[in-house]
Amino acid sequence: MRKIKLEQLRPGMRLAQDVVNFSGQVLLYKGNPLQPKDIKNFKAWGILEIAVENSPVNSSNSLNNNRVDTNLLVEAQNEISNLFRHSNLSHPVIAELMRLSTLNKLKQKPGMENVNVY
Repeated sequence: MRKIKLEQLRPGMRLAQDVVNFSGQVLLYKGNPLQPKDIKNFKAWGILEIAVENSPVNSSNSLNNNRVDTNLLVEAQNEISNLFRHSNLSHPVIAELMRLSTLNKLKQKPGMENVNVY
């Protein structure tokens, strides 16, 4: 078992412990494989670390899914930055919204459909 940060979670990883919120409610039970929606839910609940089993992660898949065309990323950043031009980008919530919006915009670009946004 190892604890990893939320940003390092990948779909398919198996939980080594139940994930509970601040009031003790179980969000996901031990042994379940992670789904993309689970990672979003953990972020919404403010979960910072998750205990996962020591099973090896298929790194070749995650590497292939994370190859990003730099020009398309810059294009997506420019499109999104215009939407956030009146926002306080130093606020952590706004910065995270801008980051996620940029990655979602990138996924809409041709050839970037498989980029992992988590």
